Amino acid sequence: MTFRGTVSSRLALGAALLMAAGCSLIDPHNMIGRQLGEAKGPPTEVVPSPPPATLVPEARERAFDFVWDTINDHYYDPKLHGVDWKAVRERYKPLAMRARDDEAFWDVLDRMTGELRDAHTRVESPKRVELRQRDESITLGMGIALLDGRLAVSAVNPDSDAWWAGVRPGMFMISIGGVPAMDAYRKALAETRHDSTDRSQHLRAVRRIMTATQASTARIEFERGDGSLFTATLARRPHRSPPMERHRVLPSGYGYLQFSEWTIGTALRALSAIEDMKNTPGLVIDLRNNPGGAAQAVNMLLEKFFPNRTEMGQVLTRSGKPVSLFFGMIEIIKLKRVVDGDKDAYRAPVVILANAGSASASELFAGTMQAAGRAEIVGQQSCGCLLGFLGYAHVPGGGELAYSEVGFVLANGKRIEGEGVTPDDPVALSLGDLRASRDRALEEAQARLATMKPWDK
Repeated sequence: MTFRGTVSSRLALGAALLMAAGCSLIDPHNMIGRQLGEAKGPPTEVVPSPPPATLVPEARERAFDFVWDTINDHYYDPKLHGVDWKAVRERYKPLAMRARDDEAFWDVLDRMTGELRDAHTRVESPKRVELRQRDESITLGMGIALLDGRLAVSAVNPDSDAWWAGVRPGMFMISIGGVPAMDAYRKALAETRHDSTDRSQHLRAVRRIMTATQASTARIEFERGDGSLFTATLARRPHRSPPMERHRVLPSGYGYLQFSEWTIGTALRALSAIEDMKNTPGLVIDLRNNPGGAAQAVNMLLEKFFPNRTEMGQVLTRSGKPVSLFFGMIEIIKLKRVVDGDKDAYRAPVVILANAGSASASELFAGTMQAAGRAEIVGQQSCGCLLGFLGYAHVPGGGELAYSEVGFVLANGKRIEGEGVTPDDPVALSLGDLRASRDRALEEAQARLATMKPWDK
């Protein structure tokens, strides 16, 4: 989860002073430097030359040292999750220096950060940085789940080759490029860096199979529900996924709200949606496959569900002090999480839908609401990926580094990182439901709302 939305308005206040002073005491986290570095300039801006196609050994060494040193000096946990970071350096530096090409080099750096078992601490290659900045991926357009010990299609993008080839949710993948599908999956899993949980590592392995940094094709054999087989050659195509929000009043009378990412824009649209549905007797907030976003967006939405000031938990930092600027005069991230409350808060019961793809800011919102007793969770265990970073650091050579600088403890003392939000009402994904296009979790959420009472605190 990033804090870009939280800090950007305050950073403008100090940018000019910092540029003049250049002092690490004024901005110990280099927040202003990173925010300015991410800003998009006007068309007339002078754009730096792209990094060389092949990084020379000296450039690789600078990039490696930058990543290792930054994590060593600034990671939120001074014990680095118990990892012998010096031993990690000795093991990975030779691998990085002899990587077969640039993309393999960046992958080694990313796998090194994976030793921390932290989904938020990662390295992205210049190619992946470019895709992320365009809200784009190169993908086959399918989701994959492990069901009954096999790879099953869990979702299909209707704009993808897969959809037009006849691939539908509930089908099994038999082979990928002539390799048995489960063997291909195990290979991808073995090549994937460590992560916060087995669930998040599975998602990385799936992305390794489904996505790429450039267009390519995959020949995949599928099994339909009736046991018949067919083979399709599918193209990996660019897919843009800008933040999305949608809402409606369901036929049951309950409100339904879904958004794909925690941005300030989606939070504002979500707040407007809740106002539109303020007279509904209950609300379902669908955070399935929402990977997170900005902490400020979470705070904005939390305010709408508590009429009174409420403590929400604690923030962990390396120094044990708030994240601040100008010798502590401006606190960007306070140690105590509190919402002031809204006298016009939505008071009807709330159910949140979650699954393994619900991560970071989605887990902060869901876990906070659950710990306060304000909402119940229906679905599956969430990702278990809840740490925060303050923006990407630019790595010499063109890549970018995200590293966790903030941890979270909920009001009930629970930590979500490495565990996930546990549903009050578990609803497993099933092959039958996928094939029938049945959303059993949404059905259960509405049934759950019928038994809950309005918030009266």
